[in-house]
Amino acid sequence: MTHGHFLVNARRSTSRRTGRESDIVEVAPKSVEMTPFVVARAEAGERQSPAWIEVIPDKMRVLVHTLPVRAQIDTQVQEQLIVELYSK
Repeated sequence: MTHGHFLVNARRSTSRRTGRESDIVEVAPKSVEMTPFVVARAEAGERQSPAWIEVIPDKMRVLVHTLPVRAQIDTQVQEQLIVELYSK
């Protein structure tokens, strides 16, 4: 997020901070027509979004309603491996 492609609550994000409830994350206007974002917009709707966020593909925006609890994350994740990686 340090390249300025994303805005968090209408402000440029300069760090990989932890998200908060009620955050609005969107693609910066200058980045909207970049290839990865054009592809993402074209493929919007192919995957179901988690219940704790609301995706607005035509505006390239995500509304964070609540932060997820571990039980809501259906991706197979081994948390211990993440801890080990970031503790190095």
